[in-house]
Amino acid sequence: MDKGTEISVTDGVAQIALDAGPSARLSLHLLSALDVAFTQLAKDDAVQVIVFRGKGPTFPSGVTDPQGGGDDRGNLLSDLCLRIERCVKPVIAVMNGVVVGGGVELALAAHYRLVHAHTRLGFPNARLGLVPHAGATQRLPRLVGADMSLELLLGGTLVPITSGKLTALADELFDDAPDDAITRFVAAHPDGLAPRPTAERRSGFTDAKAYQAALTRMRASVEASPEVAPRHILSAVEAAILLPIDAGLAYEQAAAEDCADTDQSKALAHLFHAEQAVSTHTRRTDLPDISTVAVLGGSANAVQIVLAALDADLGVNWVIKDPAQQRDSVGHVRAVVQEAVRSGKLDEERAKRSLDALRYGDGAQMIDGADIALRATRGQRGVHLPPQMPVAHCLPGTDPRLALQFFPTAKTARLVEVILGPQSTEGDRLAGLALARRLNKLAVVETTSGMGLYDRLIQILLQAADSLVDLGQSPFTVDAAMRAWGMVHPPYELADSIGLEAVSRHKRAEGCQNWADLLVQLGRKGRADGRGFYTYAPSSPPKPDAEILQRIYQRRVPQSDMPAEQIVRLVLGAMASEGARALREGVVARAGDIDVVSVFTQLVPNWHGGVMHAVGEAGLLRTARTMEGLDHPDRALWTPDPVFGDLIKYGRRFDDL
Repeated sequence: MDKGTEISVTDGVAQIALDAGPSARLSLHLLSALDVAFTQLAKDDAVQVIVFRGKGPTFPSGVTDPQGGGDDRGNLLSDLCLRIERCVKPVIAVMNGVVVGGGVELALAAHYRLVHAHTRLGFPNARLGLVPHAGATQRLPRLVGADMSLELLLGGTLVPITSGKLTALADELFDDAPDDAITRFVAAHPDGLAPRPTAERRSGFTDAKAYQAALTRMRASVEASPEVAPRHILSAVEAAILLPIDAGLAYEQAAAEDCADTDQSKALAHLFHAEQAVSTHTRRTDLPDISTVAVLGGSANAVQIVLAALDADLGVNWVIKDPAQQRDSVGHVRAVVQEAVRSGKLDEERAKRSLDALRYGDGAQMIDGADIALRATRGQRGVHLPPQMPVAHCLPGTDPRLALQFFPTAKTARLVEVILGPQSTEGDRLAGLALARRLNKLAVVETTSGMGLYDRLIQILLQAADSLVDLGQSPFTVDAAMRAWGMVHPPYELADSIGLEAVSRHKRAEGCQNWADLLVQLGRKGRADGRGFYTYAPSSPPKPDAEILQRIYQRRVPQSDMPAEQIVRLVLGAMASEGARALREGVVARAGDIDVVSVFTQLVPNWHGGVMHAVGEAGLLRTARTMEGLDHPDRALWTPDPVFGDLIKYGRRFDDL
């Protein structure tokens, strides 16, 4: 819990140390304490300079908007930033650690900023469906221009203070103690520091053409997205160069109000906090150190895992028995690294370090020195491994101890499922989480003897879509409804991408059709060979294939199109029912874990908050009645899990689990 402020005055320099406790959170209590301390010092004639800083290793920060989990309903942060900026005494902010949201806005309002060289800054607001409300969209561009401002405000990631133009925020970068930096900075101005409001700065506006070009570059992607907050942020940054500061701040405030308390902000806030809950798995202090992995096999899946490991500065011992596959797979990894250098994504030194960390061969000696072995190719269970070495199965299917389910592509995907089988040990859990942490991935931990959540959700999605086609709907009508709702990869496009032979092996209830099986009989394999439910051509969107409709019509009579809203409710309801079943079986403890899996594997768009949240927003009772009213022979699929009934009875949602 935060405690407040501590004030000290030495030679006319007053320091306000913000004591936020272990959380380092910029709470309403801490804002109020800072407000009182600042007001007191601004009136004290003995004080010539006011400094505010964090008491601990991190400057207090966070998102103070109510929908973002904050509590600044009275907009105190915005008012305080104005008073700091307009203070007649010079104000210095000292930043260190990870500083996000309101903490950055406080520092932007100061006249000078001393920043530790390892400080990282970020604005999670856009990821929460929110707009900063204390001046960030107006003050930040005045200092660093539009390009860096948009990267920080829209990216949602932490950016080092030493990145590009972001260094313009710092009047001094220091790597020693904050007290020494303050003393040095004040001493460097023997005639005294003068107030220097950020509102009056124009260094970020000097190249107006570059400013507008940055806005134009970002506008296309922002306007193509259904997310509302990024559009408002972009417009506010554009207003910064056009409007006086007071008008710009008013513009920002109106944008913030437009985004607050919307369904989208609620969904994104829910997802953000679900992601934070998942991230606690890899923040454990008892995880073992992993510096080298042994990757077994040279498949395409193994190549992606190797690239992910090298990207994370892990050593890789790659065991590939087949000489031709060894040549091709290692050559592919080298080519990817070299292309990253050519494109400027990787510098020569980092590329050399990565390739030097790669050892490969076909013998048991390749296992030596590895901390964990990853079975990434079929047929590797015969490889002899030390009995004490953790082993993870990294292929589709189950494992009695530990499976790691990566997603395409393993190098760039942010999520990994850590699936603990019935024979797993605590050592298996810790090893899986330790690797996930080294790879910088979110890890959803699941306990099951069956399939992981992603595979379960995929199979139910395709099964539900097939049921609607059973009842007379076109697969393209089903896809169109789900695509319009926001699903990036609707069911039949997804089936084509997975491969129709694999999808055709999914079982269906008696009297029901797996429609992928029909296409396999016609010699179609999916996207890989250019023909599935859709036809595919280079640089062209998938095209619905009329021949497929004719073949389906020969099996059953077409019906009039079901309303898109009903299709969406049924498909999502079936997926949420499967998620509820996983909860009841103890696969995961929180519905939020299922939402994280559904979003980070691109089954559900982030602005819907995940499949469980989306169904809760649509109404559990309404969804259950729609499912129960569907006249289809697969009653197990269309009977909502008992968890639905329990939640409906007590007026609760999946978010409450």
